[in-house]
Amino acid sequence: MTTTLRRTAGSLAAAFTLVLSFALVQGFGGGTAVAAPAPTAVRVVYYDASQAQEFKAAVDEGAAAWNKAVRNVQLKPATGGNAAVRVYADNGWPRTYQSGFGRGTVYMGREAVNDGFYPPRIATHELGHILGLPDNRNGRCDYLMSGHSSPVSCKSTTPHSTEAAQVERNAGGGIAALARDSRESAFADCFVF
Repeated sequence: MTTTLRRTAGSLAAAFTLVLSFALVQGFGGGTAVAAPAPTAVRVVYYDASQAQEFKAAVDEGAAAWNKAVRNVQLKPATGGNAAVRVYADNGWPRTYQSGFGRGTVYMGREAVNDGFYPPRIATHELGHILGLPDNRNGRCDYLMSGHSSPVSCKSTTPHSTEAAQVERNAGGGIAALARDSRESAFADCFVF
């Protein structure tokens, strides 16, 4: 019985070595198999713009701009009661109350529109807050988060590559993202002078 046990163990060891050798050769490019890159997990953020009144199309355009710019976050209109983001229209300045990444309330204020700011840019900017971006007020039209510091003539709704990269990092989680999600953030003065 001891001899049979030794033979079986020897056979298993030889088989394991053969399988391990094959796996190592494949892993170091010795074979033709190439592993596909791991798919990026996509976080879906549902928004409800049904109360955005005349700004609903602008909000949808803002969501589409973010969807085009980032790979791991998709903003989608809510169906039923599953919205994590609510968008309203009012007569004040545009503002966002964020309650964690991808959650919060946006107010599309008419005051900024009356001053000449472009509604789709406002919506894209406010959704940027929902995705964890702060204002930067650098006055540049190519940065969405410049808010009211950019000229009213600015019509760009395309997130700057650095803004898109930051949103992708924010969506990826980690300790820094958890720290941001642990507190409520208010961006109430986005377009206030």
